[in-house]
Amino acid sequence: MPDCCAAKGTMVSYDRALSLLLAEARPRSPVQMPLGAAVGHVLAWTMRAPISVPSFDNSAMDGFAFSAASVAAATADHPVHLPVSGASIAGDAADLPHLYPGTAVKIMTGAPLPEGADTVLPVEMASWDESALTFQAPWPAHQHVRRTGQDVGAGDRLMPTGTRLSAAHVPLLSAVGLGRVPVYPNPRACWISTGQEICDDFGSALPSGHIYNATRLFGERHLPELGVDLAGEMTVRDTPQDFSAALEAALEAGPDIILSTGGVSAGQYDFVRPVLEDFGAHIVFHKVRIKPAKPVLFAILPDGRYFFGLPGNPISTALALRAFVYPFVRALTGEDTEPVYRARLGAACAGQAQKTSFLMASLVVGETGMLEIIPQASQQSFQTRPFAASNAWIVLPEGTGDLPVGSLVDWLPLRPGLV
Repeated sequence: MPDCCAAKGTMVSYDRALSLLLAEARPRSPVQMPLGAAVGHVLAWTMRAPISVPSFDNSAMDGFAFSAASVAAATADHPVHLPVSGASIAGDAADLPHLYPGTAVKIMTGAPLPEGADTVLPVEMASWDESALTFQAPWPAHQHVRRTGQDVGAGDRLMPTGTRLSAAHVPLLSAVGLGRVPVYPNPRACWISTGQEICDDFGSALPSGHIYNATRLFGERHLPELGVDLAGEMTVRDTPQDFSAALEAALEAGPDIILSTGGVSAGQYDFVRPVLEDFGAHIVFHKVRIKPAKPVLFAILPDGRYFFGLPGNPISTALALRAFVYPFVRALTGEDTEPVYRARLGAACAGQAQKTSFLMASLVVGETGMLEIIPQASQQSFQTRPFAASNAWIVLPEGTGDLPVGSLVDWLPLRPGLV
């Protein structure tokens, strides 16, 4: 059933739009993926360790392994001498050397600790003559020894469902031998830029009345940061016929999501919604009480695939990707709702009575050493310079008035996952 909020001319609040959006997200079926390729994907179930790490007692240093009890009585007047016999070598499949009482064994870093040994003396601290160690004082037990399971125990919970894997997770999963992991596949998307004034050829001079495409390459680079794989992209003229043909071509590429820029406002050439309705799409919402990106549109196509109509101004496009597409992708891939962070203002700003305002901002370390967030002086949706200088969005809910320096505000990182 179409939602009443999708009626033409009806704007919804940001919270309402987000609620409608997330209600349409259907988590995808998980797949097994090689660990290296799985980085950037979300775990589909809790990972547990199949083995202990270390899986055997081993040395943390090159040196000598022995029993601390054998040198407990050593003094300068009555030194203790331990004959050195045999060696434990990392990766050697041969049987471990036997540790006889009152003796020591050479040992390499990572090599198994011989049975009966409970400590390791680093080679640089040893007093020895090629055949025996000399001790003029006791040496404590458990030195430079890595015990079985000291890092990870077999069966330990490593990370929960919903964890987005990063390179930092790879050493742990590798260490326990998990070379393949269950993850939710990233959704695939097609990108359609609309506008006969748009020029994609940055190597050519601009024809009169044209502009360079300031959003397509941004989307191409930014979508993977949002957990989306780009399946194709195209630029088309501002006509219903061209957009309809582009939509057909995009659907044939088999994406889960189609994103378009431009054509979603209320002008003569804003044709995206009528074309979608001709396709039989369900318009979930169109126009949200936010600044920038007010004309953003979200629809469900007849075959169940998703469509986002993004405003064409570069900063509006960027905000719509961050504030709508990213939360939706998190829901599709089983990730929890993103937290909203808080920081103190380093400069005054103001919200609006009837809109949620998203302000380009810089998160910085202030004079006190605490984090502060400073809104950019310019906030127009066509201005790319302040966006390039930003690393965060300040989020000011509807009804927020003037805020002095030091006020606590909500914020989101410009690029997800960098907090």
